[in-house]
Amino acid sequence: MAYDSGGVTTSTVTVPLVAALGLGLSETVPGRDPALDGFGLIAFASVFPMMTVMGYAQIAQWLAQRRLRAARKG
Repeated sequence: MAYDSGGVTTSTVTVPLVAALGLGLSETVPGRDPALDGFGLIAFASVFPMMTVMGYAQIAQWLAQRRLRAARKG
């Protein structure tokens, strides 16, 4: 599921929007290469949904174990 959530970044709106944002931001910062920074922003946009889903799964597992320990004690 985490891997599939990264596919959201290939939509017709996301890629041009993120690329334009990356190019625009990198052009305003002196000494930055717009092509490299724009590509990095698209890569980050692809990885962030996967990281979010995996982080949610870890928190959910931690909470479930915590509830289980509390039920055993009480």
